[in-house]
Amino acid sequence: MDDREGSERVTVENLPLCRLCQTPLSETFVDLGMSPPCENFLVADELDAMERTYPLHVRLCPSCLLVQLPDYIDPDEIFSEYAYFSSFSTAGSPTPSATPTR
Repeated sequence: MDDREGSERVTVENLPLCRLCQTPLSETFVDLGMSPPCENFLVADELDAMERTYPLHVRLCPSCLLVQLPDYIDPDEIFSEYAYFSSFSTAGSPTPSATPTR
């Protein structure tokens, strides 16, 4: 065991719970360490400042086998200036000129 000062001992009580079945997420699928949030673009005056990072520790539920990343960050922080737009098509959707009138 690691007895360094400040290290936390992992117990069932402090494990995140599965979103599907509420079982403690005791299995690691992949642990990629700490990472800044995606799409977190810095402006020039932020380049020398410390970036916030969060654990990118993907877990596997031993009961239902759902692979998941526990919530560490508020979704509003990730999606406030979201740069990705999914593709969509307007084909088949009525336009004002194509809408029948009586």
